Amino acid sequence: MKILINLAYQSLLSRKITVFLTIISLTVSIVLFLSIDTLRLGAKKSFFGNVKSGDIILGSRSGEIQLLLYSLFQIGSPTNNISWESFQEISKKPEIDWIIPISLGDSHKQFRVMGTTKEYFDRFSYRKNQKLKYQEGTYFENTFDVVIGNDVAKMLNYKLEDSIIIAHGIASQSLHDEFPFKIKGILDKTGTSIDRLVLVSLEALEAIHKDWKTGSKIPTKINSKKNYTEQDLIPKEITAAIIKLKSPITIFKIQREINDYEFEPLQAIIPGIVLTKLWQVVSVTENIMLSISAMVIVSALIGLIAILYSTLNNRRKEMALLRIVGASPKTIFSLLLIEALIISFLSIIIAILFSQFLNLILFPILDQKFGIYLENKFLLLKDLYFFVIILFTSVFVSIFPALQAYKNSINDGI
Repeated sequence: MKILINLAYQSLLSRKITVFLTIISLTVSIVLFLSIDTLRLGAKKSFFGNVKSGDIILGSRSGEIQLLLYSLFQIGSPTNNISWESFQEISKKPEIDWIIPISLGDSHKQFRVMGTTKEYFDRFSYRKNQKLKYQEGTYFENTFDVVIGNDVAKMLNYKLEDSIIIAHGIASQSLHDEFPFKIKGILDKTGTSIDRLVLVSLEALEAIHKDWKTGSKIPTKINSKKNYTEQDLIPKEITAAIIKLKSPITIFKIQREINDYEFEPLQAIIPGIVLTKLWQVVSVTENIMLSISAMVIVSALIGLIAILYSTLNNRRKEMALLRIVGASPKTIFSLLLIEALIISFLSIIIAILFSQFLNLILFPILDQKFGIYLENKFLLLKDLYFFVIILFTSVFVSIFPALQAYKNSINDGI
């Protein structure tokens, strides 16, 4: 066997250019498949990383996916708000460990503004239960302090103590310019939607909207920050709330009670379940991408057959010489199979090394630019299965040219 492998290796070296192009073709196909699969899993993990904190999302009655998107990912707009009284009553349920209110609606230079409490910074966790950390500064201490996400700071070149003005609504030209906010904290990169948030207190949002009605400022009313008492700044409404229960056993009980709440139409969703439903819709696209990359691999293997076939006539003298020195037709047959196996094996090794090199370069870029966090794991078990399938497939497809070589060696043999 060792002699046969060495013979196959020497035969491949005699056709360097053809073999090199075949290896490149198969390598690119494997790298493409691995890259798409890694991106698919990374995007899924990043997406699910946002739902690590709460057991239930509380919001006004609307679509489940819509509530999930605007409460956790700040995508889209809520159909309605929740009254502060209803929030307070639900928060008193003994089964609830903690509850974090959030309020949306305003923006700053295309970045969403979210009102919340200090508990959001203490309780919220993402991917592998990581807590929010500050790159600089700390939580807002005063009413008109603000904490910004990492992307906001980088893209707008903000630093601590800078002043910012919040716009009324999303992409609005109406500004709350009478209430400038001061940056007191910049969060570490999380790879989630938090990186693109401007976070303020609920009291601050209530204060800047005191002079506004139905989306417009009331011109006859002029308020200053000093005019507001603590009672004045109690929120009237919030957008949603993240709920953590003391025991997961009570999830469906609390969900049912909220959905049946009699004083206003509320909805409670379990984020993990809703996100799974959403991903099932998105998975159609990822399956198409995987299918395309699999077809590229198949085409590369077909190219391997074509190359082996095309070289058979040129190698008839080589085969005849092997027969003269005692090689049997079975040896000729095995020689082509081993050649195909060597080409596939080398392609896999190069693809693994090249993929790891790409990962080191691209993973930080994907994390920084798109918030897709990918773990740089060397090889997963499913990758090994994939490589074994490629090896077996390459041997299988090379059977056809190997059979032709077998027949040629009999016809040309002595």
